[in-house]
Amino acid sequence: MFRMTCLAAATAFVASSAQAALIGVNSLSLYQSFVGGQAFQDQSIDLNAFGVGVVTSPLQGVTGGTAWSASANDGLYLGTLTSGTRFLSTFAANRELTISFDGAGVMAFGANTFLTNDGDQVIAGNVLMRLSDGTTFAGTVGSESSFYGWVSEGDVTITSVTYRPFLSGTGSFASLSDLRFALIPSSGAMAILALGGFVAVRSRP
Repeated sequence: MFRMTCLAAATAFVASSAQAALIGVNSLSLYQSFVGGQAFQDQSIDLNAFGVGVVTSPLQGVTGGTAWSASANDGLYLGTLTSGTRFLSTFAANRELTISFDGAGVMAFGANTFLTNDGDQVIAGNVLMRLSDGTTFAGTVGSESSFYGWVSEGDVTITSVTYRPFLSGTGSFASLSDLRFALIPSSGAMAILALGGFVAVRSRP
């Protein structure tokens, strides 16, 4: 569907906040390793639950019991790539796209992060990302599978992430797919994990 126009390696990078409380990754598998290693509960936002086309900002939903919203000046846009992947973008070019979470407990967030043109085609360029704790990172993107994410070391939660095209021309749209976030396990799950750890220690010779 069309709109009217009105570093590459799988590595981790330490966020530039004063507390260095967020670890940034540019690989989905590495993100999942960090999330799984801390026993966070991974959640995926289903964009297919929303219709394709122009959407009034904000777009809101609830996933895993956590309320989230997407917003942008001049509205949002939901489209489908030639691969069949549903993606979220801004309606107007060169605008900021913000994903926000209502409430505490979001310990990780990530998404396939890329740029599109007004014909819903993925284009090469750069995306500037800013997190709620002040962390800012610029990444080069060139495919719909360019993944960027952040995982908390435990002393900070993520309440919002903002994306915008950076040094990428005048017809670029910040776009996301496969949005995912992770939560601290519930108190019951934490108790089970704690018990498992206790048993594991006790069973050592």
